Amino acid sequence: MSNRQTVFQTEWFSIDQEYFDHTDSLRGKPYYRINSPDGVIILAVTETGEIILIKQFRAAFNQHTLELPGGSIDESESPQEAAARELYEETGYLCRSLSHLSTGRIMMNLHNSRAFAFFGTGAVKDLGFESKEDTEVVLVTPAHFKELVLSGQFEQFVALALFLLADWKLGIQFVRQS
Repeated sequence: MSNRQTVFQTEWFSIDQEYFDHTDSLRGKPYYRINSPDGVIILAVTETGEIILIKQFRAAFNQHTLELPGGSIDESESPQEAAARELYEETGYLCRSLSHLSTGRIMMNLHNSRAFAFFGTGAVKDLGFESKEDTEVVLVTPAHFKELVLSGQFEQFVALALFLLADWKLGIQFVRQS
């Protein structure tokens, strides 16, 4: 028998406390689950083959991070619509093609949300775009992206899965072995 109650709530997420008496490892202990909306993450490539990254401040680390564009899916939109919207809102880029790569979960020990991964090609900057978010667009070649990952300057592990998915599903190998 389980007993669940929301113990904390913000505009971005809530935390539930639940007891699982049928599981020996959790019996008598509270388990805390983070509830948040499903989200999208986008690996987008410009017409010239550059990968679109964003640099933004993350309060959880009190520093700026390099990431792939992404964000939450609004209640009224599909994952594909959310991917196009988030990419545009954060970067001002529009893709000629935006393909769903896969759906997965991040931090399955704490979060109940899903992440929808997308691959965008032929990305072009809208010259009339005015950013309303505090992000900086960073364009990198695949070789430079590899350097950023290996040097620890790019730490978003979930983003690396998109490169593998693009290779396995679409046959696109961004960074060749050297």
